[in-house]
Amino acid sequence: MGVAKDVNFFVLNEDVERKIESMLNEIFLQYGKSEYAGVIFTCIKELIINAAKANLKRVLFEEHKMNIDDEKEYIAGMLRFRDELTTANILKYESKLKTRNYWVQISVEHSVDGVCIEVTNNAHITKIEEQRLREKLKKAMQYTDIAQFYMEQGDEIEGAGMGIALVIMLLKGLGVDPSLFRLGNTEEDKTLIRLEIPFTKNYISKRDVGVH
Repeated sequence: MGVAKDVNFFVLNEDVERKIESMLNEIFLQYGKSEYAGVIFTCIKELIINAAKANLKRVLFEEHKMNIDDEKEYIAGMLRFRDELTTANILKYESKLKTRNYWVQISVEHSVDGVCIEVTNNAHITKIEEQRLREKLKKAMQYTDIAQFYMEQGDEIEGAGMGIALVIMLLKGLGVDPSLFRLGNTEEDKTLIRLEIPFTKNYISKRDVGVH
């Protein structure tokens, strides 16, 4: 891939949001793909919010001395903290996220053949979370109607999984193969979500060269 850009932050505030939106607008304009910019920004914003919430979840579990990797404690904690895990509350916990160094990073690589965007946060994804997310991802692939997904696949523990469903449906609307949306843990025990947007048939996915 070509030129790479990174943005690092603890919470998604207005300044960070504007910086990311401007960066994406500039990149897609460069390749004559301005029509992609708004849709991809919506996808990335959703993924960033999810990453920030995942970090906040770790702070809350640590503060209450609960084991996030234990299924019973995880479910109990999620029910207990559900009202805290909102986009508005993330801003209130910014200082605690900084103190514990729970960050989010967006990395963008781009060339004439396509764009690869990665959202990383340094809280590992637990087996329970990964299983739930993969189930949501698999189910979202079968839908084209976000309202129908909400009605049929709502989840009181993790929320309705609307974020993943929204991303998948927006990608389909752009004609982007949703299988180019990937998630999982890195070797450094961080959570990584990758979104690839090919422009030409020459685009080579990281998945095809053995990058998970």
